[in-house]
Amino acid sequence: MSEDRPSTDLASLEDSRTLRDQESILILLNLCLLTAIAVVHVLFGPALGPPSRGFFVVLMGRFLMQTLELAWLNGGQVAPDVHSLRTYAGASIWVNIAFAFVIALLGGKEETHYVVLMVIPVIAAAFRYGATGIAVVVAATTGLTFLEVWIYYRRHLPMGTTEYFEATNVVLVYGVVAPVVALLVGRLRREQGKLRHSLAELERARDRLVSEEKLAAVGRFASAIAHEVRNPVAMIVSSLELAKDASTDPARRDEWREVAGTEARRLEALTGDFLLYARQRKPEKRRTPVATTVGYVAGLAQARLSQAGLRLTVQCAEDLVAPFDPFQVHQALLNLMISEDVVPKLFEPFFTTKPRGSGLGLAISRAIARGHGGDLVLEVNKPGRVRLALNIPADPAVVLEG
Repeated sequence: MSEDRPSTDLASLEDSRTLRDQESILILLNLCLLTAIAVVHVLFGPALGPPSRGFFVVLMGRFLMQTLELAWLNGGQVAPDVHSLRTYAGASIWVNIAFAFVIALLGGKEETHYVVLMVIPVIAAAFRYGATGIAVVVAATTGLTFLEVWIYYRRHLPMGTTEYFEATNVVLVYGVVAPVVALLVGRLRREQGKLRHSLAELERARDRLVSEEKLAAVGRFASAIAHEVRNPVAMIVSSLELAKDASTDPARRDEWREVAGTEARRLEALTGDFLLYARQRKPEKRRTPVATTVGYVAGLAQARLSQAGLRLTVQCAEDLVAPFDPFQVHQALLNLMISEDVVPKLFEPFFTTKPRGSGLGLAISRAIARGHGGDLVLEVNKPGRVRLALNIPADPAVVLEG
């Protein structure tokens, strides 16, 4: 069950976004219609006469409501959840139907056809409901359209058959829009379902590949460890065997014992590097002057680089302070002194140019950088110029150039 939860959460998030986008579009469409109605009354007011005050109160009130609803859907720091959105979407359909009916009654004109505003809730119903729900909404809008005609002519004039004929034309719009939108929405949802299924398949395939790659990496790591350990162990065994031979010259026996001791110390250092690489501890961050840290590392590396004919330049603001583990950053920076001919094999565990190196230096440096939430990257690789950058988030990158 725990494996299905992330997919369920993702689907809920997508449903939330889809609902929010759909409702936002319907609100914007409704706002455009309300604005158009207000503009038409301003333009044709002198000829038709102004509508009642209640008409404008209801119109502006609904405009304000829709504006606030749009802000709620998109402007808050915490987005509404799927349940709240579905409740709102269902309620908004009936609120829009009621508003269209009221505004038609308050229009006060013989052929205003404000009931066309009911197209919006009909479209929304095609998105939200199944066949039964759509039929209920279309039936409600149809009944209210005819009721508005009956109420108007009961108050004002004798009603002829042509008025019912015109109302029927409006109702036919609802009957056409609803099934067309429903068919399109159904097709879109089927395509969306296929895309989600494909995405889930891709995620499962990715997880399998990652798992297989991890197993392969463990195998390569174990093989490399065995290879690196085998050499010093073999040297220690053979040296001790030769040192035990009583017929061997004492000076030679002392030499073999020294070799065994040297290889034992090398094996100890190698094991320490393995453990450091495999079990990188969590950095103990504290606000530390960057210039002090970089200067200390530069001082340690200066003598060795001078012997190799290299020049080390440090560029760092004196007042720059950043949160990091100074011991780990010392270690990471000391491993960055490289030459351009080793660039193709950077970050490969066990690759080294040093006779007694473990080949884990840059891999450890990158692990330290990632432990701080950053990374170690090769920024420049040109003839005669190689640059590595150790980046820590939210703080300027510290760059050592040689």
